[in-house]
Parts: sequence; C-alpha cells; structure tokens
Amino acid sequence: MFHIRSMLVYLLLFLFLFDVPLVSAAPPENELNQYLAEIGWTKQELLDYLAYYEISLDDFDTVEDLKIVMGTPINSKNFQELLMNYDLTEKELNDLMDHFGDSVNEYKFIEDLDAAVDFYVNYDEYMADVENSLAEIGITEEEAERFFNYLAQVEENNKNQLDQVEALDTRIENFLYVEDSSELSEEELDELVQILEESMTLYEVKVKFAINNKDVTLKELLKMKEAPSNLYTSVYSTTGELLIDFSIPAEFFEAAEAIYEGEDMIHIGEISDEYVDHMHEEKYKNADKELK
Repeated sequence: MFHIRSMLVYLLLFLFLFDVPLVSAAPPENELNQYLAEIGWTKQELLDYLAYYEISLDDFDTVEDLKIVMGTPINSKNFQELLMNYDLTEKELNDLMDHFGDSVNEYKFIEDLDAAVDFYVNYDEYMADVENSLAEIGITEEEAERFFNYLAQVEENNKNQLDQVEALDTRIENFLYVEDSSELSEEELDELVQILEESMTLYEVKVKFAINNKDVTLKELLKMKEAPSNLYTSVYSTTGELLIDFSIPAEFFEAAEAIYEGEDMIHIGEISDEYVDHMHEEKYKNADKELK
C-alpha cells in the first residue's frame, strides 16, 4: 500500500530563500516625497515594495540610489519593447500572467515585469501540465494558482524556513520508504504525525481529512490497513481560507497514482519558491550592476 508515501509528498515542500543585504542610511524626506509623487505611490506602498525584496528604506543615502534599485517605471515604449523581446502580443502576455494568477497591473517597474515574464515563459508549459494532472482529482486551475500565490507569500514571510525544512528532512528520512504505515509502532506513528503536523505549521496550512463525510485525524488515516474508499482532503490557510480541496478514490492509492498527484502539488510549491527566488535574484543582480 502506498498510503504513507502519498501523505509525505502531499505535505513536504522544499523552500529556498535568497537573503542579500544592501548598505544603510536614509534619503531626505523632501526628495523622497517628490519621487513618490512622480510614481504615484504612498510611502507605505514604497515600504511594502521594499519589504518584499527584504530591503529597508534606510539602506539608501539618496533618492537617486533608491531609483536605481527600484527600476524604470513602465511606459508605452518599454512595454512594447518587452512584448517584442518575448515575441508576445498584449493579449498573449495577459493570458500568460493570468495563468499564474498574476496581472500586468500589479507591476510598476519594467525590470520587475521583465523578470516575472521571463519566469512565466519558462514555466508556463510545466505549470499547465501540473494543473492538468491535478485536475484529475478535482483541483481547479484557480485553486492551483491560489495555492501557488499563497505558498510564495508564506516563503517570503518566513526567513528561517530553510533551516526548519532541513531539520524536518532529516527526521523524515526514516519514513520515506515505508509502504504500509499501519505496520508502524505507536511510537513511530506519533513521531511521523508530529513531523507532518510541524510541516503543516511551517507552511502555514491546515489540512482536514474526511472519509464518507466523516472527519478523520491524520493518525487514524496512517493507521488504516486498507486504502480509504474515497479520501476527501481540504487545505486551508491559517486564517481559514480554503486553498484547495480534492477527493482521492481508492484506486489512486492502489495504483500509486496518489504519489504522482501529491508530487504535482509539491511542484506547485516548488514553482512558487523558485518564482520568489527568481524575482529576488533579478532585483539584486540589477541593483548590483547599476550601483557599481
């Protein structure tokens, strides 16, 4: 039986976060206000933007240095150049962004939009394959995109996640090739449940299981000697927002299909991780190049 391996691939995601500091000071307030007026942002919007890239406003002596890191505001000319560079029409670009739950309207600077499009172009076909596979167990494209965006935000907010993931990886190794979790001792089951629950906490999700409309705990699920006839799983954010839900018939477990579907869910997590890393890396690379 492949039940335990399916649970593991559903719940273990691998995250990586760049952390590249810049140097400190603060631009004059009057110059900063003028710049904010030019780009149509409030100071809070600026601070939120910098926070996404783990940069502090105090890292800049002058507004000119800030402008270099922020980038070039999008205009009709550089937008058309971007379309030409990727051989896309405006509709094709909008469709591409929408496939990842994103929008051109979310971007103020052409360098950021370029970095996002570069990532999406390279992952569009892969994302489509993952979504098509997940659709077989009832996960819609909208849910996959919502899950993608949620995991990207979780990664961004937890700067210690990599170390925590590595610690869980070490503990989970003893269970990776156990095919029948019902044969584990109570002590082993408790350890496995603890690892999986810590994983859920780490990724800021709550997972509920139900069989024939009856809620079951993770431990009860792992103790079952036979694959459940129809396992309903729902994944929520810590604030209670439903991210994804799906049903898995018994034949998926018996044919090891659940493993592949679980791997596809991990792939969405991995894509979201790589997206955050890519955006950070491009921002730091462009800033480093311009400030030299």
